[in-house]
Amino acid sequence: MASPSELRNALVAVYGSLKRGHGNHHWLHGARFLGRCRLPGLVMHNLGPYPMAVPSSQRHQLIHAELYRLPPGGLARLDTLEDYPHEYDRRLRRLSDGRRAWVYVGRPEQVLGCATVPFGDWGATPVFSYGSNLDPQQLRHRCSSWDGLATVAQLRGWRWRINKRSQRQPQLGFAGIERCGRSRCWGAVHHLSHADRAALDLREGVPIGQYDHAVVTIRSRCGDSFPALTYVPHADVRVPGLRSSSDYAARILRGAAHHGLPLAWQRWLRRRLSGDPAGLPSWGD
Repeated sequence: MASPSELRNALVAVYGSLKRGHGNHHWLHGARFLGRCRLPGLVMHNLGPYPMAVPSSQRHQLIHAELYRLPPGGLARLDTLEDYPHEYDRRLRRLSDGRRAWVYVGRPEQVLGCATVPFGDWGATPVFSYGSNLDPQQLRHRCSSWDGLATVAQLRGWRWRINKRSQRQPQLGFAGIERCGRSRCWGAVHHLSHADRAALDLREGVPIGQYDHAVVTIRSRCGDSFPALTYVPHADVRVPGLRSSSDYAARILRGAAHHGLPLAWQRWLRRRLSGDPAGLPSWGD
């Protein structure tokens, strides 16, 4: 049951047409954007022009949303848009970080035959960055509509390397990850629009066999886990023992500091990128 405070100072998590850049966002006029959030125990379905989230029996399932603090009367206004309580039900649910927010959900019978939304993220893809795309200046240049937000996350069962051969300077390399059961690496998840994701694919050379897509499970600092897309060097361009250019190393370190990756990881990266990584074990080994 909602407390009087939760009704007066309502937090709402929106996941579809109310998000920034979507058709109904103007209904949130006067609301304060508090950042991205995740809602466990829900699965999102594609109804065509908009999605519908319904409760899931699998607690590990979650959806990505945006969190807002509504002005007075804001909840009643959204009830009108969402046709509550007929088409959508409004429920108070706990977010991954422990806060509670209102969310509009549907019923399982309303989504029969409807495909689920990939990654539980309407209009976007969560992308795990671990190399130079951590640098906000580079990512903003490559992905013009990126909103500047990121979620610090750990990837387990993969190790970080400079192992992707440069096309122009074969003696130099770029960051890559490879499967290794004991290792871990850190990075940041960026939620990229489909257009930005396509643009990043081109910059990473996916169409010409430089990097491949991989779906990995990452773990946030809140302790929840969710799938994300990442880029893995294609087998034909993987070479051990490469070194990075000083400019490339600086972009990685600048991005790691910008997003606040763990200091121990930043120190490990600095040593790994120094050009003399002899004897430096993989992170987590």
